[in-house]
Amino acid sequence: MTLAADRKRLLVLLVLALDACLLCAAFGYSRYVDWPSFGGEARVRAILPEPYPVGDAHHYTYRNFMDTWELYRFETSIEAIAYLVEQLNLGPPNTVYEFPMIVSRPPPYWWHPEDLAQAEIYGSSQRAPDGRRYELLYSAQAGTAYLLRFDG
Repeated sequence: MTLAADRKRLLVLLVLALDACLLCAAFGYSRYVDWPSFGGEARVRAILPEPYPVGDAHHYTYRNFMDTWELYRFETSIEAIAYLVEQLNLGPPNTVYEFPMIVSRPPPYWWHPEDLAQAEIYGSSQRAPDGRRYELLYSAQAGTAYLLRFDG
């Protein structure tokens, strides 16, 4: 009887340990792809001041050994894009149908620039005053901007 009870107790402990491992893995993966996204508007406001509208803002940072990529997605106006182009030393826009993802890890769940059928892309012609390079994709139809900030 005690051997059977010990086996049952061991089985229950193994099931609980497996459940805890699965829960930790699910939580870890959700944070890996930035779900849920925290603090996006505050990070966007650091580069886009208050008079400009910002909605549905997201931010995520990738870090490698020496390089850092910051990904932003937010909704804003064309006036805000003009401000960013001037402040970040971005070149003239080109129309694109595909925005390349240059980081090798899976992007956050909200990073889908391919959903913008036709958009304008602005790239850094030189480094911005903060020493970083930027790529900005903006669709006036959707009012959505994707900003890639590269430090490396």
